[in-house]
Order: sequence, then structure tokens, then C-alpha cells
Amino acid sequence: MSYPLRKMTFADIKAVTSLLQENSQSQQGGLYGDYPHDKVEAMYQSSTNAIVATDQEQIIAVVFSFPVSSFSLPPIAQEINRRFPSLTYNNWFYGPVCIDKSYRGKSLLTELYQYIGALQGGRPIAFINSENIRSLKAHQKLGMNIVENFQFQGKAWWVISG
Repeated sequence: MSYPLRKMTFADIKAVTSLLQENSQSQQGGLYGDYPHDKVEAMYQSSTNAIVATDQEQIIAVVFSFPVSSFSLPPIAQEINRRFPSLTYNNWFYGPVCIDKSYRGKSLLTELYQYIGALQGGRPIAFINSENIRSLKAHQKLGMNIVENFQFQGKAWWVISG
């Protein structure tokens, strides 16, 4: 089943905050960090694009893209820029991407990836905690591959690119 995709609006921030926080690090989710309202608002305002999927007006998924020079990049993305400038040059950061648990495995990730990719120039760059094998496998199905490995704040990470 296909769900409608559209650009995120300012009015969506509360629902997107809820979705991201439910899947955040502090909730034992796969996302890096936590997502309070102010952070999600800053992400929305500094993103190149933010796309949501809906089911009967309920936001069930979101994906962001950011210029590599965005002021709201998390420290890990800043570190990727510092360590791998030739990788990020003329490309863009993909993510976070989050799909409500009850909608996973229904091709939403592919649809979100294709939609946001069509709006961007260059290649998507993302980072995944090396413990999150499920996310890596899902992104490899999209054609993204590991291009670098590195340590950040005592954890191992993969940099992937499409």
C-alpha cells in the first residue's frame, strides 16, 4: 500500500517531534540523540527538505535532508564533514528518517528515499550506529553502501552514501 507523501509544514512539527522522540536514543529507539520540540523546529527550519508520509492525516513517517553546511547539524555530522570533506563536497546529509513501527516493511522507506532524492542534487550521505544492523540492511536495499567507518564519542559508526 502506498501512503501520500508531501513536504512537511510548520504545523507538522508537533506530530513529527512525537514520532522522532518515540524512536529516540533515550527511548531505546534506533535514532541518534533525542528530539525535543525546539530541536525539531530548528531541524525543520534549517533543512533543505523535510518529507512526511501520512495515513488519514496522521504523520506516520518523516525524512529530512540538510546541506552539509547547515547550522543545525549534530556534532557527529560536523565530524563527518571534518574527517571526510571529499565525501561531503557537493553532497547532502540524508536523515534522520523515521517510520512509525506499525508501518515499517511496507515500502515507505523506498518511497521517502526516492521522493527526497529527486528534490536534491548530489549524493545522500548518512551515518548509522554500527549496532543498528537493521537500518544498515534497509539502506543497502536502497542502494546505499558503507563508504567509511569511524569512532565518535566511544561508538563505532558507518558513513553510508547513495
